[in-house]
Amino acid sequence: MNSEKPFTPSPCIGKCGLNSQDICRGCFRTMDEILRWEKMTEADKQTTIINCKTRRQKRASGQRIL
Repeated sequence: MNSEKPFTPSPCIGKCGLNSQDICRGCFRTMDEILRWEKMTEADKQTTIINCKTRRQKRASGQRIL
């Protein structure tokens, strides 16, 4: 039986900088998500990852993120 806890690594890619909506230009997390990351549950981290991917896709297609 595997007793290891699941681990979701931070999506940070080291290209930090907030845009005008306080979303990181590197990982697409909000400031709140960045500050809460270490205390998030694994489920919350997975939700955040999905939200980051959605924001990245919207940005790539020229849509406003928030």
